[in-house]
Amino acid sequence: MKVIITGASKGIGRGIATYLAMDGMETGLLARSASALEDVTQSIEEQGGACHAVPCDLRDPDATEQSVQEIVRLMGGVDALINNAGVVIRKDIFELTLEEWRAMVDTNINGVFYATRAVLPYMREQQAGRIINISSISGKLPLPGGSGYAASKFAVTGLSLSLFQELRDHGIIVSTVYPGSVDSASHRHEAEADPSWKVAPEDVGRLCRDILNTAPGTVLSEVEIRPLRRPPKA
Repeated sequence: MKVIITGASKGIGRGIATYLAMDGMETGLLARSASALEDVTQSIEEQGGACHAVPCDLRDPDATEQSVQEIVRLMGGVDALINNAGVVIRKDIFELTLEEWRAMVDTNINGVFYATRAVLPYMREQQAGRIINISSISGKLPLPGGSGYAASKFAVTGLSLSLFQELRDHGIIVSTVYPGSVDSASHRHEAEADPSWKVAPEDVGRLCRDILNTAPGTVLSEVEIRPLRRPPKA
């Protein structure tokens, strides 16, 4: 299976890309940082996985379309897209700046739309494909102290559920994943806090593998993945 992952250079995206590559899938990695992409590509290849990487600013629709085209060319096709790239800024409405609001909207919402739009011509032509959108528990539940981030992830949820209805008759399956607390640097509010109770990025990758391997004719439409353990008491 040939899978494109956005935001694949670090955190959840790197965990997904590494897990899928180690499971035998051919992965196409998109992220802004060329050096970070080079690092994860080297790591995957040293472990025997197959991957291709193209730097891409998902906030730019033309750049996104060109990067997706290049990844598809390198892989010789595409079977799935995992929209993972996201910006997490935990501030309330009084503290959040306009620049921070725009950063989350540009990446968390527009980036998902641009990448999906870029990959759909290939999937529609072959009448088959899978799209996994990584939302967040914050895309289902209110997030006091992070209203801007919650708004962006509620948008991802709404887009995903609508795309499921729009694309199913073309053989394209859309699934939405809602991670809870994940051990990712971008999600850490306190750098020194113990993250061992959280979901590992690779566990999100394992879930994506299971979704991609769902039997034909069935859909895992929405899936939450949360830590079993509670956060340690302060």
